[in-house]
Amino acid sequence: MAEKGSGGGEKKEEREREDRITVKSRHYEMPFSRGVLARSLTAIGIEPHKAYEIALEIKRELQREGVREISTDELADIIRQKLEEIDESLAERYELWRRIKKREEPIIVLIGGASGVGTSTIAAEVGHRLGITNVIGTDAIREVMRRVLAEELYPTLYESSYTAWKRLRYKPAEDPVITGFLDHSEPVVVGIEGVVNRSINEGIHVIIEGVHIVPRLIKKEILNYPNVFAFMLAVEDEEAHKWRFYARSRDTKLSRPAERYLKYFEEIRKIHDFLVEDAEDHDIPVINNEHIDETVEEIVSYISSKLLKGEKELAKSSSWW
Repeated sequence: MAEKGSGGGEKKEEREREDRITVKSRHYEMPFSRGVLARSLTAIGIEPHKAYEIALEIKRELQREGVREISTDELADIIRQKLEEIDESLAERYELWRRIKKREEPIIVLIGGASGVGTSTIAAEVGHRLGITNVIGTDAIREVMRRVLAEELYPTLYESSYTAWKRLRYKPAEDPVITGFLDHSEPVVVGIEGVVNRSINEGIHVIIEGVHIVPRLIKKEILNYPNVFAFMLAVEDEEAHKWRFYARSRDTKLSRPAERYLKYFEEIRKIHDFLVEDAEDHDIPVINNEHIDETVEEIVSYISSKLLKGEKELAKSSSWW
């Protein structure tokens, strides 16, 4: 009985070897994996169960054709064709994801906007679409800066962005709300620039989002860096902006009562309008975040077109012709 079982095991191993497909690139080769392929498809927004179905279908087609070795580029062409049959936009997303994954230089996305306009939600969705897992909120950077800078040195840093004016040490010549906000944001921007510089030096894709993305405070060389993409979110309708605080307070598990934000809603709207104007002054796209899907699509399309244009210009400059 043992020998029969052993023989059956050998036959199974032999069948598995016959079914095995090797994926080869310039730098490595590895067995075809449905799981790896499915994860790349979920990265562009395909539901996990659908991603596994597509991966299984592609594997079975390769097996039927007797394919034993395939290059990563050939496999990518098959995946793109399969996605085009389902939805052309999925194929476009996949191509963008591949371009980003293949890039040696990092992609850095800055998404600014006043409290309540949806920067964290949009950043998460854009990260999902682009396959960028490093998403950092400027509130987290602010907390780090609070550990570094004493409250006596930077009292406004220890307030919220919209209440920083309360801790100003002098009577400002301009609007105290904006003056306080800028004073509060300056040390946070130092932290943001540190994250950007580290990302550039170490080749790490990252998305940074939050109210502290203030164009006038960020160094020009960072904003002008070819792989830095900055956006400013807005909510033009004030009533819609108010409603978002109620919705966020209801949906989040964190302690973020809507009443606190609405108490300072006038200050928040001042910061909102200031950031929009500042972004326009620095030629940064301003997006009215009315619908999440449309906002994400606009950001991803903008980045995609810029990357494609950059690749074409690079190819042209490298041409012998």
